[in-house]
Amino acid sequence: MSLCTSCEQLPEQLPGVGVLYAVPPMNNSVERMAGCLQRLDPALARPYPGILRAEAALADIADLFTRSDCSFSMQELRDTKAMFLPPGIEPQIRQLAHMEPLSRLLAQYDSRWLRDLLQQQRITTAFQPIVQAHDPSQVYAYECLTRGYDQQQELVPPGRMFAAARAAGILFYLDREARLTSIRNFAGQGLAGKVFVNFNPTAVYRPEHCLITTMDAIAAAGLRPQDVVFEVVESDSIEDVDHLLRILEYYRVQGFGVALDDLGAGYSSLTMLGKLKPDYVKLDLELIRDVDSDPYKERIAANLFELAARLEITTIAEGVETAAECSWLQENGADLLQGYYFARPSLNPLAG
Repeated sequence: MSLCTSCEQLPEQLPGVGVLYAVPPMNNSVERMAGCLQRLDPALARPYPGILRAEAALADIADLFTRSDCSFSMQELRDTKAMFLPPGIEPQIRQLAHMEPLSRLLAQYDSRWLRDLLQQQRITTAFQPIVQAHDPSQVYAYECLTRGYDQQQELVPPGRMFAAARAAGILFYLDREARLTSIRNFAGQGLAGKVFVNFNPTAVYRPEHCLITTMDAIAAAGLRPQDVVFEVVESDSIEDVDHLLRILEYYRVQGFGVALDDLGAGYSSLTMLGKLKPDYVKLDLELIRDVDSDPYKERIAANLFELAARLEITTIAEGVETAAECSWLQENGADLLQGYYFARPSLNPLAG
């Protein structure tokens, strides 16, 4: 079985100086972009109708599109097809047919820090316990939360990393690295219980190809499939439910558990519940906050607990921060609890 190259390899690094080929989406955009690029390359060429060719430093191109007098909407940048080649390299017809959005090219330049972080393996895992509702002193599982380190060894928030990866077209690679690092670090910590490993379904083309190294890492770590739960992140923004269903079925066949996050955060996650039939669902932290004192949230949460119980789905209330929230959840049907009230995410959860 062949590996997924998008998951296993970072794209080649763009040259510092080169030739930009750009195909704006409409005539007005062509002329506006030509006027901007001529500031960098007075000899701007149009080798084919609608195609602009400009020689410049990539840093100058990136800076150009941040100027107020040369601004384009994000949609225009997405719809403008582009490529950036080293000087002296003429584009092949195949390359012209597979240009990327200009927005992605610019994002690749802006996310150089993320590329360095990944190449230097400055990525780690924080662990947050998931505890039994009936006895919070009992740890049921740990969720793996990806963190990165910058050049000064300061932690980089996961939101920043994943947003940059998505824009630059390297989400597949980052998501895979996060999964592998989580699995290795969980085993290395010697933690007991189940492990919840996050994954983004848009970072998986075909599970039988994209998840090969993830399966290998689990086997190498000596983890039992029944102790590994793959948690869908950003479930409220999933557009292709059938694709997600294929991924979850792949996990189930291998013996793993599956979890759906952010139940109650949006209409889509609730409608997917019956179709996806996850083993676990997490109630969104915004719903859990002040659930003990907000009648509206109380009613919604209680109904969700009742629905999950009828479907034989284990519920996890995340974002628990107070004793009052904890008590209400214990009394109203939550199976498992997670949040700062019990423990913050930690790189060394057994250190005390």
